[in-house]
Amino acid sequence: MATMNVDLTRGLTIGEKTHTTATIREATAADLIDATDESEKIVKTPDGYQLIASPTQVGLNTLRRQIVSVGDYKGPLSMAELKKLSATDLSLLQETAQAMDAVTMAEITDRGRD
Repeated sequence: MATMNVDLTRGLTIGEKTHTTATIREATAADLIDATDESEKIVKTPDGYQLIASPTQVGLNTLRRQIVSVGDYKGPLSMAELKKLSATDLSLLQETAQAMDAVTMAEITDRGRD
């Protein structure tokens, strides 16, 4: 499974240490399924109660599962730990994950072509 390192601008402080490098991996089907399950909640709608998953929460819950490590701290991160990141560092991780997704999709698209 492919992994990528990301240099964080502010880093993540855990305990007394600030970690400035993160390693993330490709998302798996299990990541997506678990992230969707975790993001679901019952919402009252005009048609009654429905189980709805927030796309934002699914994305964040998937991303936190993709984080292999931050420095020597092993992932996945909890949502509370993910929330401690700066907006810039969160964006860096999201952009890297999206780049990995794009490579995977390109490989899938190329299957079967000469």
